[in-house]
This record gives sequence, C-alpha cells and structure tokens, in this order.
Amino acid sequence: MGRLQFDTTEPGVAIVVLEGEHELFGAPKLQRQLEGLIGEGLSIVIDLSQAAFLDSSVVAVLLRAREAAGEAGSLFSIVLDDSTGEPVRRMFEITGLASILPVVGSRAEALAHAG
Repeated sequence: MGRLQFDTTEPGVAIVVLEGEHELFGAPKLQRQLEGLIGEGLSIVIDLSQAAFLDSSVVAVLLRAREAAGEAGSLFSIVLDDSTGEPVRRMFEITGLASILPVVGSRAEALAHAG
C-alpha cells in the first residue's frame, strides 16, 4: 500500500508525493484529491521520486488530471528521477508516457516551470 502526501506551501502549487506502491484501491481517492486541487486553481506537481510501483488505474488518473489541469489553465508536471522505482521508470519508458505527460527530473525543475 502506498502513501500520499500533499504539500501546498508553495503559493499556487500543490505537490502530490506518491510513496511506495499505488494501485486500483487508492486510485479513486487520488483522483478526487487531484480534482479538488485543480478546482482550487492550483498547478499540480506529481512527485514520483519515492514511488515503487504504479498500476494502470493510477496512470489513468494522472492522464485525466493532466487533461483537467490543462482545461483549467493550470500547469501539470511529473517528477521522475534516479530514486524513482525501476518499475515506474521502466513503465514510463516502455509505454511512451514520458512523451505524453510532462516529465521533469526534479521537484525544483517542476516548481520553476509552475512559478
């Protein structure tokens, strides 16, 4: 089971940290929370640096959130770095998600784009 953390200390930005393994069980909660943050007009940074595994339901939530953020005029980015779990990095590589979702290499880079 994975853990979600939310950081809204940066003005206008919500950093959503996914730690561990995330799958179908937690996908609806993640979706509701992302919808709420986007509804507040916040830019979204999804930090996957501590994620070990994401299943397709969580990826679908991320794709929907990117679309919703775009429609709301909010920025959306995903942090993947060397500490991100190998299964997550491999999935982004193999599926081509990195060309669909705006991936950055660090939280600092994501915040620079969001600000």
